[in-house]
Amino acid sequence: MLALFLALSLLIFVADFMENLRFSEKYVDGSFGFAVRLTALRTPGLSQLLTPFIFLLGGFWLFSQLNKRSELSVMRAAGISIWRLIGPPVLFSAVAGAVVVTALDPAASRMTALSELLMNEKSGRDSSLVRVFGDGIWLRQRDGDATIVINAGSLSDEDAALSDVTVWRLTSGSVFLERIDAPRAGLRDRMLRLEEASLRAPTELLPRKTPVYIVPTNLDVEDLRSGAPAPESMAVWDLPRYAKVAEAAGLPRVRYDMRFHDLCSTPLKLMSMVMIAAVFSLRPARSGAAFKMAAAGVCVGFALYFVTEVASALGESGTAPAALAAWAPAVIGAIAAVTGLLLIEEG
Repeated sequence: MLALFLALSLLIFVADFMENLRFSEKYVDGSFGFAVRLTALRTPGLSQLLTPFIFLLGGFWLFSQLNKRSELSVMRAAGISIWRLIGPPVLFSAVAGAVVVTALDPAASRMTALSELLMNEKSGRDSSLVRVFGDGIWLRQRDGDATIVINAGSLSDEDAALSDVTVWRLTSGSVFLERIDAPRAGLRDRMLRLEEASLRAPTELLPRKTPVYIVPTNLDVEDLRSGAPAPESMAVWDLPRYAKVAEAAGLPRVRYDMRFHDLCSTPLKLMSMVMIAAVFSLRPARSGAAFKMAAAGVCVGFALYFVTEVASALGESGTAPAALAAWAPAVIGAIAAVTGLLLIEEG
């Protein structure tokens, strides 16, 4: 399984390196070393997506080798139940899944976040930064020679409006120029329209009132929604907290809930893959039947992957609860595998 993981990671590295090399060549300061560095940061996160298939193929190899050497027939003839046969690899897959979630995924998430930062800096997208914290949405952008910092308490999806908005205008040297406060603002056509705004400069004792104040911006509502950190760049224990922060700011939290439950279901997914491999590998090997059984098992694994993608789409669209959409493929796979093993045991 380790050799298979390294081989697939190498294939992912080569394929992603070609894409990153084309990305790097678009810029004057792009280089071969930058593409290598970017690929090395992205590969662990991409390779982690293949973990269930690695356990499926590893389970096929394990049980097929035991079957090929007639060791399974000897153990079964000695009265050993099928559950004792698959117990050690299933337990190993559960422990490995826990290690992936608690140790490997946080490291891969940090590397993915760093790769996104490097890509944003290279493409110049760091001129407008969106961040979400406990006190709302923060936006920093350039306005000619000045810098504008915008804070909004929350975002309303119904009318694309921001509430409790404060705007600070600073010079390029971070010298304060002006502050604008408004209870409500609309973001449309790349313009932030502040209603009932109150303006104050450093030299003014009293604020100036204006019904409408326009602040040009490079972003729209979709940019605010997607400007939050990607769930793939966050560790499993950070996802619940950030989901609450995003919800308080009026941003969709379903992506973070889906990612959290998907990671939590990883041990069960890996156990299901090993049991599926056992279902199609424990039967007595006959001439020409071993390949057919292995092909059928791989097809079942890809079918489970298809179910996972459909469930994820239903969860992210809000059609199904996030927890149900994330756990359903793992539970379905486990039930199907246990059913097949029961048939083998009783047959």
